[in-house]
Amino acid sequence: MTQPAHTQQLHRVLRIRDGMAVTVGIVIGAGILRTPGLIAGYLGDAWMILGVWVLGSVVAGLSTVVLSEMAAALPEAGGKYVYARHAWGPTMGFLAGWSELLVSRGFSGASKAVVIAEYIRILAGRGSVPVLAGCVVLAFFVLHTRGLKASTVFQNVTTALKILVILLIAAAGIWAGDMAGFTAGPMLTSTDSTIQGLALAYLSVSFACYGWEDAAKMAEEVKDPGRALPKILVGGALAVMILYLLMNISFLAALTPQEMAGSELVASDAIADVFGGTAGTVVVLASLLILVSSANVNFLGLPRVAYGLARNGLAFKAFARVDERGTPRNALYFIAAWIGLLALTGAFELLIQFMMMVAITVDTMVLLGYFRLRATRPELHRPFRVPLHPWLPGITIALYIAILAILVSTQPYLALGGGAMIAAITVAGWFVARKNRLDAEEARG
Repeated sequence: MTQPAHTQQLHRVLRIRDGMAVTVGIVIGAGILRTPGLIAGYLGDAWMILGVWVLGSVVAGLSTVVLSEMAAALPEAGGKYVYARHAWGPTMGFLAGWSELLVSRGFSGASKAVVIAEYIRILAGRGSVPVLAGCVVLAFFVLHTRGLKASTVFQNVTTALKILVILLIAAAGIWAGDMAGFTAGPMLTSTDSTIQGLALAYLSVSFACYGWEDAAKMAEEVKDPGRALPKILVGGALAVMILYLLMNISFLAALTPQEMAGSELVASDAIADVFGGTAGTVVVLASLLILVSSANVNFLGLPRVAYGLARNGLAFKAFARVDERGTPRNALYFIAAWIGLLALTGAFELLIQFMMMVAITVDTMVLLGYFRLRATRPELHRPFRVPLHPWLPGITIALYIAILAILVSTQPYLALGGGAMIAAITVAGWFVARKNRLDAEEARG
């Protein structure tokens, strides 16, 4: 007999290759396809463009190593929310979880739906981006009601095809291009200063790299998580770094920064410039495949964050209900509705800039939890330990703080909006944590 929905548990069905498919799947998508045109406009120089991509990849890689220790020691559903709660308590856990639901991953899913809609419009020659984006969200919602197994198979297939497509695009640009981007002189940029341009470019690159830890959200569905999670997280980050650098070298081999600036799909422009318009259209189709694979993981990971929050009294109890197919269905309803609402704005650049201002701030708090857990929870079994402790994690956190200081000083209005969002979530978290504490004291009599 089928168990009632509320007694179902998450199923351990994910292997290392499934987790790496999730990591590569969510990271490589709208960022590498949609942001190169923005970044070229901000910086205007080929070597600065490559430099900011290297910086973003290095910061993401270092973060992944630090996070891997916490993920292996605390293999619970929810990802960064779990580590913040264990390190800093329920209020910070609430902040990490709900900022991810409402901003970091919610805005990310919406921005991907917007870009998918833009590319559908390019192919069709007509259509409203907000309406098409809403339809994209609805399609993903229907897929994920079929359960984790169906969505994981879909993810593995589309990720394999995605990697093949990216390698083909990179090889074509490097082989046939004349290295135009590296021989052209610097262009005038869309920003008032180099520092401001670097700050805006870094926000775009960090968006493109974001999601390196998403497989950790499904820790309770990974087989042997203590051994598998570090391999999934570090291996996925390295794969993404290599693919991103190849893609950017390919773009700059075919186009100058001036030709890249403002383009909605640099990959298509680069291939069309070398091989003609028909090849460019093929790249648009291939880019849609890449985006679909990436957006799929938002719908895989976010319901698990909501599930983890609810199970610990930090979200609606209904989010903790799992159906007979292993899907936190009520959480999926909420996530799909929120992403759909954001997608209706159709505002890609604003979505990613606001998202990353909040995400980098919250991630700094989560990463600081590494030292907190080392100090307060020495008894935790740590199947993976960060090498070069405390220097490597210290350098990682110092980079985050320095980047955050530059972003706040150069983008004060974004910082103000992001700060207001973080403050509102923190206050709500304090009230929820207080209520839970009083309820627990009352229950004990």
